[in-house]
Amino acid sequence: MQYIFCVFCLSVTLLFVSKPDVFAAFPLFLNRIEGQLFDEERHPVGDMYVELLNEVGSPLSTRKATTTGRFSFAGLSAGSFRLRVLPSGKNFLEQTKDIQFTQSVSGQNDDIQFVEVYLRVDKRAANIVDQTSPEAVFVQDISADARKLYKSAVERLDKKDERGLADLEKAIEISPYYFDALSRLGKEHVIRKNYEKAYPYLLRAIDLNARSYSSYYALGFAFYQLNQIPAATKAVEACTVIRANSVEARVLYGTLLRIGGSFAESEKELKKALSIAKNPNAEIHWQLALLFNRLNRNKEAADELELFLKISPEAADKKEIRDLISKLRVAKQS
Repeated sequence: MQYIFCVFCLSVTLLFVSKPDVFAAFPLFLNRIEGQLFDEERHPVGDMYVELLNEVGSPLSTRKATTTGRFSFAGLSAGSFRLRVLPSGKNFLEQTKDIQFTQSVSGQNDDIQFVEVYLRVDKRAANIVDQTSPEAVFVQDISADARKLYKSAVERLDKKDERGLADLEKAIEISPYYFDALSRLGKEHVIRKNYEKAYPYLLRAIDLNARSYSSYYALGFAFYQLNQIPAATKAVEACTVIRANSVEARVLYGTLLRIGGSFAESEKELKKALSIAKNPNAEIHWQLALLFNRLNRNKEAADELELFLKISPEAADKKEIRDLISKLRVAKQS
């Protein structure tokens, strides 16, 4: 019983093209899905794409949710389907939900299923700018005017003054190879979810300083949100080399390896993160559960979800996770 898990991974799709309605040839199929998206605080969130997949995971159709998070799929036959929510750079984790339509005794297919999907915030975006460990020392001969603008930018940004972004841009205009300004501007754009703007600055930054952990991490996260998984994987792999004992880098690297299909390597990285974590880390157990379910190792997936709930007992979707654990345990026995 594969893929029964509500899979969350951060991936972001750059371009979506609606596929033709594959059910148009079957006008008698009146089954319909009516859904709405919410955040963990149960507030509606919208402007995201939702994919409808068949039971083997092949995309059938794509809809864009309204600003209040509503979406629908109509003309569905009896059978198993999966909804996949694509957060589109909104800093939520991707999620899927299984849907089942059963044909009635009379042969009718006119069921309506109302679905609520609660999205988890992707916490890996946190602390992009503020790194707890020092960066490798990198010294440059920068003009006084550029340095003055950089100092002004940092002071303004620390006070939540958006004019600091303009100061960083001006500093880079004066000194195009100013590493600190390039790195900070790229990371500020990541925090604001402006991933397309972020990555060119971060690429220039790592070209200048190949030992900057925070620049590589921000770059990897930006590519991850842009669904550029191979590029993201390489950037985050560099983080694990620069700072081998970084739990956050190992978790993100393991996540990207899973998304890219490198399952053995993913398990290795996530277990490494678990071994070096000084405090209980719910995200590691969540990612291991995703991986084990993908490999049809459902008992282990259920065990990891139990550990996730032990660390995060107030999870908004606690009931759904408990139900999922039960299904995974049954799947193991069958």
